[in-house]
Amino acid sequence: MRIPALPAALALLPVLAACAQTQIQPMTRDTFKVATHAAPACGPSGARNVAFKSAAIEVIRKGGDRFVILGDHSDSGLQGDFLRGFQQNYSQGMVVKMVPEGSPEARNALSARETLGADWHAIVAKGTPTTCG
Repeated sequence: MRIPALPAALALLPVLAACAQTQIQPMTRDTFKVATHAAPACGPSGARNVAFKSAAIEVIRKGGDRFVILGDHSDSGLQGDFLRGFQQNYSQGMVVKMVPEGSPEARNALSARETLGADWHAIVAKGTPTTCG
């Protein structure tokens, strides 16, 4: 067993445990924006997955199930300094519109419950994900 690697691995646990932050901004009564910022460990697909799950959770919290993504934007940037080095971080933005059941759009809309899977109750109860795994 390599003991010197253990402190480094333990130091990374908090970084991996809380690698994403998401904010929800209402835009209209049935539309909101999801803004997710993710650490380097997440990568662009991790940021996208957290934003998409967060959108599904918010739709259910607002009493709906069906939704469509009206807009989608991803970005990345560097943070840090020359002494400690630079790290790339990722962001994902989505504009989400809730679609009423029985409306013509509902046939083509996504289901928040199906998006989150069979355990959607527990996922919604936990809230917005802070990890990208």
